[in-house]
Amino acid sequence: MMKKLILIIFCFILVWSCEETELLDETGRLEVTDFNLPELPPNHHYQAWLLVGGTYVSVGNITNDSLNNNRARFSNIEKTDLAMAESFAITVENSGSPAPSDYVLLLGNFEGNTANLNPLTTASNGVTTLANNISASYTLQNASVPEGQPGNYTQNGIWFFKGSGEEAETTISFQYGELRYQAWLETTVEGATRYLNMGIISSDTLRDASNVYTPFNLNIPEFAGEDFLVQPSGESFPENFFPRNVTGSKLILTPILLNGYTSHTEPFPVFLFQSTIPSDAVNDPNLTYPLELNPNFGAKATKI
Repeated sequence: MMKKLILIIFCFILVWSCEETELLDETGRLEVTDFNLPELPPNHHYQAWLLVGGTYVSVGNITNDSLNNNRARFSNIEKTDLAMAESFAITVENSGSPAPSDYVLLLGNFEGNTANLNPLTTASNGVTTLANNISASYTLQNASVPEGQPGNYTQNGIWFFKGSGEEAETTISFQYGELRYQAWLETTVEGATRYLNMGIISSDTLRDASNVYTPFNLNIPEFAGEDFLVQPSGESFPENFFPRNVTGSKLILTPILLNGYTSHTEPFPVFLFQSTIPSDAVNDPNLTYPLELNPNFGAKATKI
């Protein structure tokens, strides 16, 4: 009787073990390495996605710890999804929604088992990165300086439009929906890097939500931009810092998720577009300078 019982238990364990193995065989694993991504602020994270026939399939979040360890491993992925995935994406998120945000930062097609991700890609299934959907250039001008006084100022106005009067037109083309954009001037104050917030941009053809460096009694254009003329209340700057000559400084554009980032003193760490303003740049409402894609983002996804 005892031998029969032992045999039954042994057979049960053997069957259970086979079923467990078969279950594990139905799932796959993947890892993401070679990170070149900034850490995100609280309540934000990167999310990793397989793209199967153009449909997003989440494999999990990428935390700041993963970035520091230069490795994020994911398991329990449906083997069929893993095998059929033609590309891989990393988005920026600030919620637990099962759907991806429009903030597609990195993307890459699988070549064999590996996908090299970069910020300027259109996948074979037609999915594309945010950087492929937006563009920007800027002009240096003093559009809000009172008429007759342009000679009193130097190159201290950055605006996202060109032309003047009824001929003025935007120089940005952004994707909105759940996204907004912040423009920043990175400059040096007494040997330290400082960021001057140019405001939140919510439309290509409307004024941004901040004109703290421009006197309120001036006729501010209905376009995004800033004249660095005056020191805003509550902020400390060296004497004679304003009017600010912006040539040689860096102009930065950071996409942000709607209602997800509110800092007015520190830019969101994903500097997607940036350009150094030429030292010989001149005030000219018809002369545009490009904001260039920051190529220093990347990662690698590998099916294992």
